[in-house]
Order: sequence, then structure tokens, then C-alpha cells
Amino acid sequence: MSFSRPYTTNKGAGEMRKEWVLGMLYAGLWAASIFSGFLMLCCPVFPLMLVNQKLYRRLTDLIFAIWELYPVALMEVLFGTKIVVSGDEIRPESALIIMNHRTRCDWNFLWGAMFYGSRRPAHKLKFVLKAPIKHIPGPGWVMQMAGFLFIDRSWQKDEKVLKTSLDYMRDLKNTYQILIFPEGTDLTPHNLEKSNAFARSHNLEEYKRVLHPKTTGFSFLASTMRENNQLDAVYDLTVGYPDKYPQSEMDVVKGVFPQQVNFFVKRYPVQSLPTDTEDLKAWLKNIWKNKEKKLESFYKQQTFTPEDDELLGEKLHFNNDTSNALYLALLFWTSLIVITNYLLITSTLMQIWTLMHCFLLVVLSLTKGSLAFEIYCYRKNEEEDDYMVEYHSKKKK
Repeated sequence: MSFSRPYTTNKGAGEMRKEWVLGMLYAGLWAASIFSGFLMLCCPVFPLMLVNQKLYRRLTDLIFAIWELYPVALMEVLFGTKIVVSGDEIRPESALIIMNHRTRCDWNFLWGAMFYGSRRPAHKLKFVLKAPIKHIPGPGWVMQMAGFLFIDRSWQKDEKVLKTSLDYMRDLKNTYQILIFPEGTDLTPHNLEKSNAFARSHNLEEYKRVLHPKTTGFSFLASTMRENNQLDAVYDLTVGYPDKYPQSEMDVVKGVFPQQVNFFVKRYPVQSLPTDTEDLKAWLKNIWKNKEKKLESFYKQQTFTPEDDELLGEKLHFNNDTSNALYLALLFWTSLIVITNYLLITSTLMQIWTLMHCFLLVVLSLTKGSLAFEIYCYRKNEEEDDYMVEYHSKKKK
């Protein structure tokens, strides 16, 4: 069984202590930025959900897109982590993004790949995530408000949730990217053994670098988005770690950050995808078979090879210099954290505001979530608009 280089503790006490301090600082600022953004930016626009869902969605998407810069800036400043992106440029179009799930923390580095690998304007990325995540105070609430899609691992329920959410995004006539981890979980020895046991029972090839993908969710999303005219392309992202990596959130707290994370991006126009559901499933399986080979080559050479780039049409002109946008994000969100904490300590009104909105999001989380309520408000407003149009039409007659 072969994995990329694990984290080792062959270090002096001083260096390990420094990593812990930086890790806790990173985790603390990350969490504080989420909670501050929730209270100071997301909650003030919440009433718009009741009356103007299009404007509410536009503003919450913008808030989240601005926040995405903060963890990238923190990684570069605190740890010097370098995000290297090669392959196709990620365009501002409606797309489905698929990616291997090497660690539980892949999404933390994905923000860097989206920043350096995307053409401006900012993307509007939505994750498909496990439903329990939406209950996490702060991050779970913000992800609900940002329009992330939460599934229960019960296809009878999940199919309805995904269809309702995609139809809503279609009706808003906006551009979104939906990210899904087809493997369903991160790559660990235990999960790899389960995946390969499944492979042996179905006469499939055993893998070392990836897990066998689950195809039902992907094929449904691709088919539904295409039917809704909201799929321009599928982007296949492959992530590799040349050196150490955080396998879990606890590793992040310990300051286990890689010096470099590599992403390889390949764009598949919607016209190149199969139309049949079973063919889509077979297409995804073949993508993962190639991904296994790509990663095998990557971990030998510590980089994605030039030959891979030559297979693509439009190339990404990569530049990983820390930009002014990241410095501004670092200043803005750190200042917001300081202001929020000051108000929480000194202002009774802020304390009431916090308790009120925390209670509101707990209630929404225990039902179907913020996005479901947003969609309900949108449909009710649609019904009222249709009724008024019909009423005035009859009145003129």
C-alpha cells in the first residue's frame, strides 16, 4: 500500500511548538472569520431572503467569495504554503467540478486552486456535503446561507434535495459551479481497503492513490444540470501533496501544513460528455482510472508532468505571487474579527443580535436548512406574483 509522504515528528521541540502555535493561530483566525462574517455580513442581509431572494443570493455569494481569499492568505503568510495549479483555466461558467479526496482537509487548499486557477470574475462554488456538517455552529450556518447542498446518504431523500436546489439555481438565471467528491470520503488505509474489497467483489482494478468513485450522484447532477441548461463543462481536478499534509482537522490545529500543494485541472465541454446515464457512470470510472495513473506519476516526479499539459487545449498561465487581493483580504477579515469581538464584549445590543441569529440558525438547521427555507420563500413569492398577474388580468376584462 503506497501513500504520499506522511507527516513525521522527527523535529526538535522548539520547531514542533512553533507549528502548534501557528496551527492554533490559523484555526482560531479561520473560525473567528467565519463567525464574524456570519454576524456582521450574513445576518444583516438575512431579511432579504423573505422579499428578494435573487438579491439575497447575489450578496451571500459575494460575501463567501470574498471570504475564500482569507484562508489562502493565512496559509501563505503563516506557513508559506505554495499552491501550484496547472492545466486548463477554470472559466466563469456553469459547471460541475469533480475532485479526488486525498485528505479531510482538501477543501481548505481548494480555495487556493480556485483563486489562482480561475478566470475573473470570482466563481460561485457550491459543495455537495454530508448533512451533519450543516449543524456545526458558525461554519455550518454560513455554508447553508451560501447555498451549499447537504445530503443524507439516502438517495430517496438526496435526489429530491439536489433536484429542488438545482431547479432553484436555474430559475435565478445565475452562474454556479457545483463541486462533488465522487469518492465520498477521504483516502485512508481503512477506506482504501474497503474500496478495494468492493473492487475485488466486482472484478475491478484495485487502486492505491484513489478510491473507487460513487457514480449515482455524479450522473444525476450532470444529467439534471444539462437538462436545465446549466452545465457548460465538467472540470476534473486532481490534487497531490509532494510533502507532508494534514489528514484531519486536528493536524491543521497542530500546524501540519504542506510547503506545496499541486492541482491539475482538465476541462471537459458538455458536448464531449455521454448523454446516457450508464455511459456517464462509465465515463466517471474511466476518469478515476486515469487519475490513479496520473497520481502514480506525480508521486514519483513530485509534479504533474508537462506531457499532461500538452494534452490540453487552452493552458492556464499560472502565477502564484501573493496578490494585493490576498493582502486586502487578510487586512479586512482580521479587522472584522477584532471589531466583532470588541462589540461582543462591550455591546448588549450585539450580544442580543448574536443570540437571536444563533437561535434562528439552530432552528433552521434542525429543519431542512437555510437554503430550503430560501427556496420556499422564492416559490411562495412566485405564487403570489402569479396570482396578482391573474387577478389584474381578470379585472381588466
